[in-house]
Amino acid sequence: MKLYKASLMAVAATLLWAAPLKAQTLQEVTAEGNKVYVEIVDEFARTDNAFPDDERQDVTNYVAEAGGWDLVSTPEEADFIFRVDVKKKVVFFSPRTWLTPSIRLKDGTVLWQSKTYKADADIDNGFRATNAALAKMLKNGFGKDLFPKIGRK
Repeated sequence: MKLYKASLMAVAATLLWAAPLKAQTLQEVTAEGNKVYVEIVDEFARTDNAFPDDERQDVTNYVAEAGGWDLVSTPEEADFIFRVDVKKKVVFFSPRTWLTPSIRLKDGTVLWQSKTYKADADIDNGFRATNAALAKMLKNGFGKDLFPKIGRK
């Protein structure tokens, strides 16, 4: 009988402890004013094709500004993590950048992932493939995919 009561108490305590830990929705996590940590994952981080720091900063700032989120410097401070997988490579003598955005909770759960946006460096974008890929990501990934899903314009 004592073991039975102890088991019931343990189950009740677990349920009470877990009750406040409800699943967060994409809309709750990405509300304007929430804190975002932008994580840039560079496939070629340790090679000559590494993603330059100035471009890394451009992506970080533009993502936070476009979403209306407050940028924080560590994932622990953030409400969510905006991850951008980056691949930068020279193809047929032309620099090319691929950006794949996703929104994740701190535990790694993926709430949203967009398609990959690619751009080549050319005269129209000032030979900045990353800025062109970023513009596509913000226009299509945010404007046509993410924002309609969360009820924002």
